[in-house]
Formats: sequence, C-alpha cells, structure tokens
Amino acid sequence: MIKNFKNYLIFFIFVISSCSSLNTFKETYQKFLPNSQTSFYVVQPGDSLWSIALKLNIDQKALIARNNLSKPYVIYPNQKLLIRGVKNLDFSLERDLSLQWHHPLNKNFQPSNIDDGWIVFKQPTGTPIFSVDSGKVEVAGPDIPGYGNLLMISHSNNYLSLYAHCDKILVKQGDEIGRGSMVAQLGSSESPFPLLKFQLRKDGKPVKAEKINFVF
Repeated sequence: MIKNFKNYLIFFIFVISSCSSLNTFKETYQKFLPNSQTSFYVVQPGDSLWSIALKLNIDQKALIARNNLSKPYVIYPNQKLLIRGVKNLDFSLERDLSLQWHHPLNKNFQPSNIDDGWIVFKQPTGTPIFSVDSGKVEVAGPDIPGYGNLLMISHSNNYLSLYAHCDKILVKQGDEIGRGSMVAQLGSSESPFPLLKFQLRKDGKPVKAEKINFVF
C-alpha cells in the first residue's frame, strides 16, 4: 500500500513538474506537423493572404473560401485562419501548346537552375524584366517576406506570373499591363546576389519549367 502510494506520489510530482514544459512541447511539435494535420495558421505581422498561400504552398482562393472571407479580405495579426482541409499544391502537369509566353528576360538567357518550382536567372542588376503576358498587377513591392521586391501579375485563364527579388518595380498594384511590357529591373532584394526567380502558376499550382513555352 505504501509502495503504491509512493508510486502515485512520484507520478503526480512528475506530471506537475512537466506542466510548465508541456505547452512548449506542443508548440514545438505543431511546427513540424504537415499542413494537413495542422488546424490553424496564426497570422503574423506583415502577413497577407498571398504570403500565407506561398509560405504554406496552398491556393489563396481555397484559403479564402475555407475561412469564409469577404472582400477586401482583410486579415490581422494573431488571427487564426483555418487551414485543415486546404490541400498542398501539386505541380500543374498541363501544357497548353497554344500558349506562348513572352520570356521574362530574353530567350537567350538560360536558367541557372530550377529551385522548388522557381526558374532562377542569374543576370546583372538592372537587367530588364518583361511581363510574360498581358494582365493586371496584383502585388508590387516587398509585401511578402523572403521574396524581396515581388511582382505578381494575374493573366487570363487563371494564370499568375511571379517575379521575385527585383531591384526596381516600374508598375503599381492595379495597373493593367501589356504583353512584353517592361515591368521591373533585376536585382538582389532579399538575395545575396542579383537574380530573378520566376514562377508561372495555373489555378494556383506552379507550372513545371519544361511545360512553359517561352518565346521572345
């Protein structure tokens, strides 16, 4: 009886002493869970729906729908956004041969590498950047941490083009621009050296580099 009591007492002390670190353990554990197992994302200062969608590799429209957000889609720090059930984006395997995209730099500039869905061009600062097609500017500036001066342009048929780490951006949010228009200059904002990271998305999904038909 006494032995059992001592065992219960030791267990009770262990539980009490562990309580202070239990929350820390849970928070740390949650950070390593895949998005599909995490219920909420806590909005951080400087976050936008675009930045959250990019960070978690999910579709912004699906994030909006999941949380029943209404225009103008205002979010605020410490707000909890429901992400359970919002699937991670896979690469789009579609290749529409009828679509020919204007090269973002020059068709003679070959990519340095492909980095997780981004086509990377290492060229000198100030190299002109062109819009791959006509569209509307959705983001123009350092709105999404980690991408420097980011330009995001929406196009017809649910395509979206992204140009990261620009030096100067020559257009502003809301501008309607034409195909092949010079929209920015290559730079090194939030990058250790000058480069352009380009990505094309279809219905929110990154399009593989080999599926993009670039022409000048």
